[in-house]
Amino acid sequence: MGRKKSFNTDIVLDQIGQLFISQGYNGTSLDDLVACTGLLRGSLYATFGSKQGMFIAALKQSLATESPAKWGLLIVAMLEVASTNQKVAQLVHDWYQAHREENIAEAIGRAVLRQGQLLDEGVNHGK
Repeated sequence: MGRKKSFNTDIVLDQIGQLFISQGYNGTSLDDLVACTGLLRGSLYATFGSKQGMFIAALKQSLATESPAKWGLLIVAMLEVASTNQKVAQLVHDWYQAHREENIAEAIGRAVLRQGQLLDEGVNHGK
């Protein structure tokens, strides 16, 4: 019989999501995920199955809960993962179809500028 899970999955997914945002999908190793979460490899694999499973779970959570990590994870998904992973491509497509009426391009642009530390929404530059 396996041991009972002793960590909060939502908190772990937030940590994983932030790591993928800061390092990118391809730049994040399993060792990075272990260090970030403080969990053992076996616990991560038992819960999420793989690095890809961790990314998908973090993306799903961010889209379902309107997490602040949503835009960062969507950008990573679109730039690094969707072209090689049908499940991620479908998640992004379905989310986009459900939110077509919103100004998605503008929101993604702001997220990219924030990530690059080029946008400080609290400061009025030159106006």
